[in-house]
Amino acid sequence: MRCINTVLVGIGGYGSLYVNEVLKPENAPFFNLVGTVDPYPGACRRLDDVRAVCGEPYASLDDFFAEHKAELVVISTPIQFHTENIITALNHGADVLCEKPLCGDARDIDRLIDAEKASGHRVSIGYQWSHSAAIQALKADVSAGVYGEPELLKTLVLWPRDRNYFGRGTGWAGRIHAKDGSLIYDSVANNAAAHYLHNMLYVTGGEVDRSRRVTDVDARLYRVNDIENFDTAVISCTLEGGARARFVASHTTDVTVNPMFYYKFAHGHVTFSQDEPPAAVADCGAYTKGRIIGVTDDGRTRNYGDPFVFPERKLHLAAAMIRGDLESPLCGIRAASEHTRLINRIGENFPISNVPPARIRERGELLYVEGLADELISEYNTQ
Repeated sequence: MRCINTVLVGIGGYGSLYVNEVLKPENAPFFNLVGTVDPYPGACRRLDDVRAVCGEPYASLDDFFAEHKAELVVISTPIQFHTENIITALNHGADVLCEKPLCGDARDIDRLIDAEKASGHRVSIGYQWSHSAAIQALKADVSAGVYGEPELLKTLVLWPRDRNYFGRGTGWAGRIHAKDGSLIYDSVANNAAAHYLHNMLYVTGGEVDRSRRVTDVDARLYRVNDIENFDTAVISCTLEGGARARFVASHTTDVTVNPMFYYKFAHGHVTFSQDEPPAAVADCGAYTKGRIIGVTDDGRTRNYGDPFVFPERKLHLAAAMIRGDLESPLCGIRAASEHTRLINRIGENFPISNVPPARIRERGELLYVEGLADELISEYNTQ
């Protein structure tokens, strides 16, 4: 098992997951941390450990490659930096694992595809559900026609986030544009809950590294916090082949509903709820806590397991490609691009409505909309 020379780009925030995984003693035979990149490394909780292994973090990926080589570049930077970081890594002969989403600007997709092809290296995009054993097994069955053609896919995520969340980082949270005008589109649909919007496109996408195309979209977008983009969304899509997909998500409810979905097919259905579903969810007894369950019309049942198990699997699969144990990405540029195209389409075509102040309440640092959780659950229940 060859040890892979790895550089981590972004070591605070979500990047700390990769820091912890690479520095585990049991992973020493698999990953050799040859450098880190972060212009603001003080946010890394294990900065002293990082320095002890590979020295001071570099301010940019170009600075790192001026002195070193790497086989795998792991990118956990703000969205607006994804494109250039991916291309820089490819141009220096490295494979890439970049956190979701693919990029902020859909116009970059062809550039990224061309750069990957020219380099001969591979790019994985870190939607951890797409790299989970549970989702891969479900996608294989959907692609094989076990449940028939998709008809209705719907997803609900209510994740309250307070002012600290929207003030994180270097001022890019909740922004549509960076200071230089480049697109970010940071939102509940393109960051925290992006996995679950992407998943409806991904599991119905046929080939492993593909997602189903969106042919039509309608979106209702709402804003409570003092941000540029929206913090609540009801997104309704028509997918290629005629299936409908509905994504209901918010950061401004007073209750938490962790990810849950109901996928209806011509000959069966698939459900998932991370927790016990709220009583107001229609047919809440059809869900099994913490398990993806598929049921065909002839009564066959399949338990696909928990898609949240081993979120670091995507890192190990990226290394497996370099070793030759995996031929191509499970979720690469092409699979991730449909979500980016959808986010851009929504941003270009649908206005954001400010929630009336009379409906807004405060609980500590959290701003929430009274009664919104019930309204969004009703949206999820709609057939």
